[in-house]
Amino acid sequence: MPRLRFSLCFLLLAACDCGGGAGEPCLSTASCPTGHVCIDSVCVDPDDRTPCATAVDCDAGELCIDGLCTDRDVEPGCEDLDGDGYGEGCSLGDDCDDTNPAQNGREVCDGMDNDCDGEIDNGVLSACGNCDPTCMSSGFGIPDGMPWDISNEGEDESDGVGVDDEGALVLDSRRINTNFIWIANTGEGTVSRLSTTAPYEEVGRYYTGPEASASSDPSRTSVNSVGDAYVANRRGTGLVRISVLGDSCPDSNGDGAITTSQDLNGDGIISRNLADGELLPWGEDDCVLWFRDLDDVFPGETLVRALAAQDVAGLDGDVQEYVWVGGHATSMVAKIDGETGEPLFSVQAPVATYGFALDGNGQLWISGRGNRAIGRVDTNRCVDLASCSDAICIASAGEGTECDTAVKARIPAPHRAYGITVDFNQRVWLGGDEPHPTLTYDARFSRYDPSAAGGSRWITVDVTPNGHVINGIAADADGWVWGAGWSTAGIIRIEADNPSNWITVPGTLGVNNKGMAIDAEGKVWSITNGNNQALVVTPGPTIDDNTLETGVGASTLVSNYTYSDMTGLQLRLATNPRGFYRHIFEACDGGEVDWADVVFDAEIPPGTNVSFRVKTAPTRAELDLVDWVAVGMTPPDVSPLSIAAALMGAGVVPERFLLLEIALQAERSSSTEVITPRVRSVDVTHTCVPIVE
Repeated sequence: MPRLRFSLCFLLLAACDCGGGAGEPCLSTASCPTGHVCIDSVCVDPDDRTPCATAVDCDAGELCIDGLCTDRDVEPGCEDLDGDGYGEGCSLGDDCDDTNPAQNGREVCDGMDNDCDGEIDNGVLSACGNCDPTCMSSGFGIPDGMPWDISNEGEDESDGVGVDDEGALVLDSRRINTNFIWIANTGEGTVSRLSTTAPYEEVGRYYTGPEASASSDPSRTSVNSVGDAYVANRRGTGLVRISVLGDSCPDSNGDGAITTSQDLNGDGIISRNLADGELLPWGEDDCVLWFRDLDDVFPGETLVRALAAQDVAGLDGDVQEYVWVGGHATSMVAKIDGETGEPLFSVQAPVATYGFALDGNGQLWISGRGNRAIGRVDTNRCVDLASCSDAICIASAGEGTECDTAVKARIPAPHRAYGITVDFNQRVWLGGDEPHPTLTYDARFSRYDPSAAGGSRWITVDVTPNGHVINGIAADADGWVWGAGWSTAGIIRIEADNPSNWITVPGTLGVNNKGMAIDAEGKVWSITNGNNQALVVTPGPTIDDNTLETGVGASTLVSNYTYSDMTGLQLRLATNPRGFYRHIFEACDGGEVDWADVVFDAEIPPGTNVSFRVKTAPTRAELDLVDWVAVGMTPPDVSPLSIAAALMGAGVVPERFLLLEIALQAERSSSTEVITPRVRSVDVTHTCVPIVE
């Protein structure tokens, strides 16, 4: 398009020859030569210009004046050296840089710094952070997003995460959702799932083996990070996995319907009469995911005693599920695929396996009941039969330092071993006893710190001068360790950093306390043996501040005998911390959607990571039916991450609903310190595809 360039002499009405009438000053069109019009006091030939409705119809450097594209240079009194229409005396305003037409002092979304403030497109980007005005964004975090909702009362779901004082999402093991406890009814061959929130209702009851009778003899339960329980049967060497999902369990028996144990009449008790339909016959409960007889894994075994779930995070954010099982009579340990129940390998254990506990460094600690010893297996290096067949290192002294680098080690203990656990400071705790000349037993507690120097690893306390054994043992998130003392021992509360400071919780003597566990609220559960009940202690901040509830489950438990991590909290407190936050996004009601990016702001200290994955479906309900799609992990990925590319790569069509999972994970930087990533904000962007009729 031809442009009219007028020298400053005409604009200032100076006496110079600017040629032929065009550009002459004027008061009206009547004062201009024939065929010219008076625009902004200057005679202009309309044939040289393009009709317009707005400046968008004109070339750069032109204005739409009286329906015609006109060079900005024609404005009288406007000193515009770069021809952008801005400058001293110009009606559009001053220019912040009159040597660069891209910088006129007014920011527009063009990838340039228009207002000369050193920032590009500040204040004019779309909600998605780009120049697409149709792109929309929503999310969480600081300073301007919605706050993270970790209450689990709405649609958002979280586990193992909290919010710090600044409002960022962080790891917080105290918020792990261990809201159920799995208690074995040994005398019936079932396991009960009870809510750990008062009034402690039984929400499910399941047979643990095809015998569907007391001959299964279930004892050990271990809960993985998703809340599912593994149950080991002492007789018949059976191992079963049971889902926590209730009526949302998969159709594992393939009958086309979801059937599972549930409290149909709402009385808080699962009826043991099969005719009532609350306890289902063996093979009919969809929440019983699989059963595996381990006779071929432990030939000649008569007592499957030890059990520990292990969840290992993969590089793509998925979790690899395993379970370690111990044969007591054969002194064998086996690694089982937690998803399928298929054995991966079995090897000789360092001690006769009675109890298992995993720490954050991947070490499997073993209580050797009947031995004054504990065992250790490095699960990072014991990954198959070949790598785990090395000779067992037998420590010559109680500290065990000469076996620190061994794959498998046997370490002398200061007393006979029974219960075992690992606290969040990675110290191993052992319950047990010693023979006494006049009493039945003399109960013992001991603490083993594998990171301490030789000569200072073991601390032992005689906790019950009046006798008897410490059975199960558990460590909480607040620095206390709890022991299930048999009969005259009672429930023991001990200060983890100062083991000589301990008490017997009043009211707990005379009960056969067997198993010990901590729930999500920090309450302490003692599973009795032969009393058909549990004791529940709500601890206060000081050692003498304890509230005791007795008779819990008395109307439902049968010959209960559970001794292991029956809530899953020990696994989550002692191992490398993991947590997640999930939110459902909804977009483009009635039209197609293009999910674009995950935009995030996070601090990622060394040894930590944050991963993102999504599901998309036409309805909320259908989100449960589709697979996760990994979007990315930082490090090494950086913001933004492309949801669109991830869905396309997986062959998944974007749908109206998107479920986003933000997973946080940390490795322990030392035996005691955990550094968490901090996610300040996360936004999801999308555009709605216009519907063409």
